[in-house]
Amino acid sequence: MENQAVITEVKDGYAIVTLNQPNALNALSTEIVEGLTESMNRLKHDPAIRAVILTGHGRAFCAGGNIKGFSDVTSAAGGRKYMQDHTGFLKDLAQMEKPVIAAVNGYAVGAGLSIAIACDVVIAVPYAKFALGFHKLGLVPDLGALYHLPRVVGMARAKELAFSDRTLSATEAKEYGICLEVVEEGQLLNRAEELAASFAASPTIAIGLAKSILNRSFESSLEDILREEALVQGISFTTVDHKEGVRAFLEKSKPTFTGSYL
Repeated sequence: MENQAVITEVKDGYAIVTLNQPNALNALSTEIVEGLTESMNRLKHDPAIRAVILTGHGRAFCAGGNIKGFSDVTSAAGGRKYMQDHTGFLKDLAQMEKPVIAAVNGYAVGAGLSIAIACDVVIAVPYAKFALGFHKLGLVPDLGALYHLPRVVGMARAKELAFSDRTLSATEAKEYGICLEVVEEGQLLNRAEELAASFAASPTIAIGLAKSILNRSFESSLEDILREEALVQGISFTTVDHKEGVRAFLEKSKPTFTGSYL
């Protein structure tokens, strides 16, 4: 039986993953974490899925951690184990070699913001809100926020958000570089699906290889990047999509990419 806390809908070449505990503002309950873990692990290995949309049902994208469950953590070792149990899906989300779109339908706060910025593209409705807020609970930002946030907004703004009560509107989040687009109310999922369909029709292998290097670009030297580019370009030359792209270019036609090797 499918985990109803996380609903995965498969479309033509892409999937929509919806957090589905709206009464709890899609906070990271055990059911949501388990559902995300299963869904991300399955989608990253499915060659038919070439892009992923992550969104929420109701007023929130994700309102962060399950604060009621924090009282069960009674030791440092227990806290470490708690975090380890909650990070597997985040690694799959951030590292899968497919584009991932966060369609932020409301509040993306605490770990919800961490999840959004782990995606490749963030779009949001005008009334969306973005904040960390971990310090209100005497906690450190987690789920990769301390890795992704400085890369998205710069160090000074990352520290501002980590050290304060600052909540960003969708417009401010766009100014900060968190949001790529602010979408008219009622059009969020339509726009997300347009992007996903576009990505799904692209050369998936090349995109995934580029993403794998971009994810490490800030801690890599130019020499590292040039070496890795040569390696992955060698792989790209062996794909059906490369041959199709060359054929279409020479024939002045539109390429049809399949995301497969020769």
